[in-house]
Amino acid sequence: MTLLLQALSPENEALGRFLLIAMAACFGATVGSFLNVCVYRIPRNGLRVGKPARSFCPICGSGIAWHDNIPVISWFALGGRCRSCRAPIALRYPLVETLTAVLFAIVADRFIFEFGGSLVGLVFLLVLTSALIVGSFVDFDLRLLPDEITVGGMHVLPLMMVALPELRFGIVEDSVCRFLVWLRDGLAPLRDGVFGGGLEATGATWAVIALAMIASFVAGCVIYRAYRRKFLPEDPRRFRDVSLAGVLSAAAVGLIVAIVVRPEWTFSRGAYSLTACLLGMLSGSVLIFAIGELGSRVFRKPAMGFGDVKLMGLLGGLTGWSGALLGVLGACILGSIWGIARFVITRDRYLPFGPFLTIACFVLYLWPGCFPTVLSWCLGRFW
Repeated sequence: MTLLLQALSPENEALGRFLLIAMAACFGATVGSFLNVCVYRIPRNGLRVGKPARSFCPICGSGIAWHDNIPVISWFALGGRCRSCRAPIALRYPLVETLTAVLFAIVADRFIFEFGGSLVGLVFLLVLTSALIVGSFVDFDLRLLPDEITVGGMHVLPLMMVALPELRFGIVEDSVCRFLVWLRDGLAPLRDGVFGGGLEATGATWAVIALAMIASFVAGCVIYRAYRRKFLPEDPRRFRDVSLAGVLSAAAVGLIVAIVVRPEWTFSRGAYSLTACLLGMLSGSVLIFAIGELGSRVFRKPAMGFGDVKLMGLLGGLTGWSGALLGVLGACILGSIWGIARFVITRDRYLPFGPFLTIACFVLYLWPGCFPTVLSWCLGRFW
C-alpha cells in the first residue's frame, strides 16, 4: 500500500496508474470468484453466502479444493469440468471472474485518475459494481432481481452521496442547480417565519436536521407499512421495503430542512449530490414503472417486473435524472439487439431487462458524454 501511495504521486503517475490497474484487476478476479458463489446461493432457499463455507459442485456436492478454485485459471486447467464427477462447469464462472477483473480495473482507473476520487469512494464503487454484477447474472439465470442488491443499494446510496459527493464524478447539471435554487426561494417564507432567516449555531442546525430526519423516518415507515397492509398483504418482503421508505423520507426531509435552516448550503456539493440522487431515483423508478404498465396494457400480460423498477431506482440515484432517461433509452436499444438475435436463434421471447439497464447506466456513469455524443452523431448522419 505504501508503494501504491508513493506511485500515485503526480511525478509517478504512469507507474501509479499501471500498479493501480494491475492490483484492481487481480483483486477483481478474486472477488469474481466470490461473486459466483453469490450468484448461485443468494436466490436459492436453504443456502447462504457464507454457509457452507466451502465451495461445492452443484451436481455431486463434493467440496472444491483451493487449487481448483483459482480464478479463471482453474476452469481452464480442469477443462471446464468438475474433478470429482466430470460434470460440465458453466462458462459463467470464468466469465464473471474475468468481467469483474476488467470492470474493477476500469472503475479504478476512471475514478482515481480521470476524476480524482479518493480510495474510500473507490471502495464503495467497487462494492456497488460487485452488487450489480451479481444482480445482472441472477436476472439472466433465474429472471429475478434480488432485493438484497436493489433495495439494499438504495438504502446506502443517498448517505454515500452526501458523505462522498465526489461520486458524482464532478458532473454538474443546470437543472438540478435550478431546482435547488427554486427550492431555497420557495422555502424562504418558512425560514423567515419559523427560524428568523436561518440558524447560525452549528450544533442547533444539526440538532434540528437530526430531529426532522428521525421524525420523517418514522412517519415514512408507518405510512408505507399501512399501505402495504392494505394493498400488498401477501407480500412477505415487508421490512426491507418499509425501511427504504423511511430512509428516502428522511433523506428528502433532511435536505429540505438543511436548506431552510442554512440557505447557504444550497450550493454545497453534498446538497447537490443528494438532490441529484433523489431526483434520479424518482425519475428512474417512475419511468420503468410507466413503461411496464403501458406494456402490460398493450400486450395484456406483465411486461416488466417490479425488480426492474427497484433496480432503476438504484441506477437512477447513481446517474441522476438525465442519466436515468438516457440509460433506459440505451437499455432499450441494447435489449432490442440482443432480443432479436436471441429470438432468431432460440425462439425465446423472454428478455431479462435488468442486465441491459445496468450496462447502459454503468457506461453512462463512467463516460457521461458517450450516449449524447453517439445520439448526436446518429441524428446528424441519418437525419
